[in-house]
Amino acid sequence: MIRRVRLYTANVPMAAAFDHATRSRRGAESLLVEVELAGVRGWGEGAPRGYVTGETLDGAAQAVRRCDPAALAERIDWRTFDSAVASLAALPLPELVDGPSAAAAVEIALLDAVCRHFDRPLADVLRVLDPPRRVLREGPTAVSLVIHLSRDVASVLDALPPGALAALRHVKIKVADPAGAVRRLTQARERLPADARVSLDANGTWSAAEAERIAGELAGVAWVEEPLPPRSWAQLGRLRRATGLPVMLDESCTGPDDLRTAAASDAASHINVRLSKCGGFLAAARLALRAEALGLGCQLGVHVAEVGPLWAAGRTLATTWGMWQTVEAGRADEWFPTPLTRPAFAVDRSLHRVGPLAGPGTGIEPTGELLRHTRCLATWEPDGEWRRSA
Repeated sequence: MIRRVRLYTANVPMAAAFDHATRSRRGAESLLVEVELAGVRGWGEGAPRGYVTGETLDGAAQAVRRCDPAALAERIDWRTFDSAVASLAALPLPELVDGPSAAAAVEIALLDAVCRHFDRPLADVLRVLDPPRRVLREGPTAVSLVIHLSRDVASVLDALPPGALAALRHVKIKVADPAGAVRRLTQARERLPADARVSLDANGTWSAAEAERIAGELAGVAWVEEPLPPRSWAQLGRLRRATGLPVMLDESCTGPDDLRTAAASDAASHINVRLSKCGGFLAAARLALRAEALGLGCQLGVHVAEVGPLWAAGRTLATTWGMWQTVEAGRADEWFPTPLTRPAFAVDRSLHRVGPLAGPGTGIEPTGELLRHTRCLATWEPDGEWRRSA
């Protein structure tokens, strides 16, 4: 059933940089997988980020080339949409494709292709997980405003039209040193509507002593994301017990094992679910359901500079399930002035909302602008192994 698979890397310059406490990103680096079935093509994306999962772009590409598409195809029951999705959901992708971002690229490409083949939206795939009715929703959803480290909080919020400021429901502020975090939080609180929540993201840069010392000055914060170095389980548990500080895990929680450890050590009140770091669309959805069952809140996050299939798949989760404490949308409309997808990435910045995408699969196609910044590394066809591109 799989007629061809192509593997690409994408390197797209960004019109503006994005800075946080440990990184400054000025270009998108993504892994793209294209799966061709009879008459349709599906696209998947992974965003390898070394500081999150230890992956590199080259390493993730090698992981995809080590997988055998023929073996994947043999495990998929292609007779109906439901049978294809159920067999895809049963694939042990972590065993077949090494690394979460590589697995995400392969999985999303396969799901996109299957949905297009049967003319079904990606949202229909989620039924295979049998989610509880309480998490279901449909339609546009609110998204957070993210203020990165090189932007002044007061200036960003003061520049918003009154209606856009009033519509804000959540602001996420990147921070570095604890004293600066308190200052940036105060600037936000002085300007935001009373019902708007504020979270801080330290990207793992505080010590346990600094976090405990500053916790009392962070009263009212929705949560602090990754305050300590990743997987500081014992210290995170002590911090929460000593201060009551709400803590969200991001780099510390990439899969079920991390989630179990976090819950057992009382290390978190929330987790950040991102498709690429969690291993794909279904893997991220499963992790969110497990977290919710454990009583943890979930943010649906994004990796900086997702170029297409990742943000589109995330948009499906955002507008199909209502379990999210907040949703991040990204800023591809600002970073990539020439659209990388058709339809183009879009966020209603006046209401801070996104709507569902129409059409089968993820609902998007790569444009010539995105393909101009890609390099085809290898091609697989049923009559042989991966062939390196010239």
